[in-house]
Amino acid sequence: MEKEKKSELVVTDRRKFNANGEPRPGAPADPKPEVIAPVTNSTATQAPPAEPAAPKAEQVAAPQKPKGTFVPEPVRETGYSGDKERSQFGGQKMEFIHLLDMLVQTAMLYAGGMETGTERQVDIVGLRQMIDLIGLLEDKTKGNLTEQEQGIMTNTLFQLRMSYMEIVNMIDRQAMQKVQGAPGVPHK
Repeated sequence: MEKEKKSELVVTDRRKFNANGEPRPGAPADPKPEVIAPVTNSTATQAPPAEPAAPKAEQVAAPQKPKGTFVPEPVRETGYSGDKERSQFGGQKMEFIHLLDMLVQTAMLYAGGMETGTERQVDIVGLRQMIDLIGLLEDKTKGNLTEQEQGIMTNTLFQLRMSYMEIVNMIDRQAMQKVQGAPGVPHK
């Protein structure tokens, strides 16, 4: 048999902190992150940019932050203004009542209370889910709504629950009528 070649395996510990979370002596320093410019048609054909200029005196004098501390970046301005958009398109300021109205309209659609075309259809499962969703919203916003918003929420939930019960009772009555009208079933 030929002698097996032994390869040397070297393990280097590159962790920066020990088991206690303290910096290890001799740990490798963080490499500086590269700044990559977005590629556009004009920059794709040009030569790569030259090395950055030497740092200014003000930048050198700035105190260094201790490693391991998080400093959030400043928030960038996006240029979006909801007030400006609403004024341009004739919209109104969105409020909690608008969200509730949207959810109630969806619930009424499931209850068959709105015409969607040829005939009205009831989606009892969808209606129940919307009522549960609005109920969840009521629980999560408790104490954070104005008196008017809380009153509208409570009344709306009551009306939707009553509509749900009426639909369920109507479905039960129709099922009972079909069973009683079936052949071979004695009538009372």
